[in-house]
Amino acid sequence: MMRVVTVGVILKILIMIVDGNRLANTKLHTLLLDHKKIKLSWLIDWNKQEVMFNVDNAFSAKNKWFSFGFSKRGDMEQSDLCLFTKENDIFDVAVDAYVGDDGNIYKDVQQDCHVLRMDDKSVAFKRKFSTCDPQDFDFHEGTMYVLWSQTNDTVNFSQNSEATPQTSIMKENFSTQHRKSSSLNTSGMVMGQLLRADKLEIPEKNVEEVTITLNKIKVPAKDTTYWCRIQKLDDFVKRKHHIVQFEPIITSPSIVHHMEVFHCETDVDVDIPLYEGNCDDLPTEAKVCSRVISLWAMGASTFTYPRQAGLPIGGPSYNPYIRLEVHFNNPDILDGIVDSSGMKIKIISELREFDAAIMELGLEYTDKMAIPQGLTAFPLSGYCISDCTKAALPSDGITIFGSQLHTHLRGVRILTRHFRGATELLPVNRDDYYSHHFQEIRTLRYKPNVLPGDALVTTCYYTTEGYNQTVLGGFAISDEMCVNYIQYYPATKLEVCKSSVSEKTLEDYFNYMHNKEHQKSIQIDGARSDNYRSIEWTKSRVDELWTMYTQEPLSMQCNRSDGFRFDGFEWEGSNVTPVTLQIPVQSGKCENYNPFGVIPLEQGKCGFLGECIY
Repeated sequence: MMRVVTVGVILKILIMIVDGNRLANTKLHTLLLDHKKIKLSWLIDWNKQEVMFNVDNAFSAKNKWFSFGFSKRGDMEQSDLCLFTKENDIFDVAVDAYVGDDGNIYKDVQQDCHVLRMDDKSVAFKRKFSTCDPQDFDFHEGTMYVLWSQTNDTVNFSQNSEATPQTSIMKENFSTQHRKSSSLNTSGMVMGQLLRADKLEIPEKNVEEVTITLNKIKVPAKDTTYWCRIQKLDDFVKRKHHIVQFEPIITSPSIVHHMEVFHCETDVDVDIPLYEGNCDDLPTEAKVCSRVISLWAMGASTFTYPRQAGLPIGGPSYNPYIRLEVHFNNPDILDGIVDSSGMKIKIISELREFDAAIMELGLEYTDKMAIPQGLTAFPLSGYCISDCTKAALPSDGITIFGSQLHTHLRGVRILTRHFRGATELLPVNRDDYYSHHFQEIRTLRYKPNVLPGDALVTTCYYTTEGYNQTVLGGFAISDEMCVNYIQYYPATKLEVCKSSVSEKTLEDYFNYMHNKEHQKSIQIDGARSDNYRSIEWTKSRVDELWTMYTQEPLSMQCNRSDGFRFDGFEWEGSNVTPVTLQIPVQSGKCENYNPFGVIPLEQGKCGFLGECIY
């Protein structure tokens, strides 16, 4: 009963923040912190630039304290915390604190965790997006790492004048006993997007489902496998429908890395052989199954289309075959795993205003791109140049409403920038704290309008510290990718707008490294991967590689869904879109605010190229 009362009170508080008399379900976001019963709910007030939180089951008879906070990459050190308890079971206590490099918890000079209500099970509180406190993390629209813990241990406050790495000012030091493991102490970390767009619902009543899954296949005991299934759709496909939602079905979450469903783009009467097996052995007839209609990667959940658009499926000239492709990442070479993963797709027969489509931005999947080992932050950029959007987009342009950023293991930061001539507009999507473990398809709050002649530049940052071999672009999990799958309307024939360095540029580069840099192991006519890995990397050679990628001509993939490039332009040897190489750090209204002389928790790591990660 107490829990029901608490939630009711919190909803009333949340309603007061929202204009109107009713709190829409689409504005209230939720996340299970322990994946069981500790439920975080939050409401974003964009006008006041603050977030209101409610945590159900934060407290129990076994724990007196609950902590909630944010971390750079999931580590406790240099994290930002709010700690809650009831003093003498009467007074609500909230403490804004941070964890130093020494593992101790210190009270912030400025207190920004504001309690709204607390009872014996739940706590409600609020915090500003930006507190102008360098010991707090600013809230942002990228991936945030949420830390939480419960303890029944006593948290002591004692004066401690010992200097910490953050400050030499006397602070109150918290005992860290509550972070030790015991039967009474629990803690965890989950990833999520805190500042996110409102949730979307399907307004139509008559919704049908199409399911495509693998059929209890035995996953090969190897590191990387792409498994395919060809399926014929039912007779509903003879009439045009709209896809309005797709939901992943994951039966082996530890090894399913990502999935895509493709339509077979060919004549309606062409039969594609039904098939289930390794994608390397896909029948030749199935090579036309290349138009993406749904996709998923680790961390993603159900994706819903905005009410004005749906992805077209079916029609009198629509081929009835689709292909499911599942990427298994099995680094432990586990044997005997049986999998039936796939996708559930919801469709409607009552068509919406616009046909939607999916487009790939970024880099080609090719070993023409490389990342030297031992680097803190090496950027690679893939271009969708202005000539391609000019050739492919309608006069009114397209509206982007969804985005899924994607790399493999070493990607730590991604963004897609939008240029109109010499003017840089707001980014399409940006995640400075990207994790390959959390690759959700995000509904965009700001929906860019991309016009013919605009350029889109997708930049991925990679960390190769600790690696002893050059990392190459490619399909394997040990290779790297840089992709932004965008959802947009109205649909066009443009499906791929990606680039790589041109063949001639790369040939000239290897000649230069062989003749001028005396890298004699390079074979001019040899494999690109072998040539890259034979180079003895120095700072100057890394700089030369980076300069080549950012200044030399491109091989541009301005492709239709049939895999062929658009006519009317010489895409091999295209010019790089001129952009400002250094990307400015996102900052709020108080970027220089630091009255106590402390080192901000969000200070990043920068490589010698001047590029930074966080």
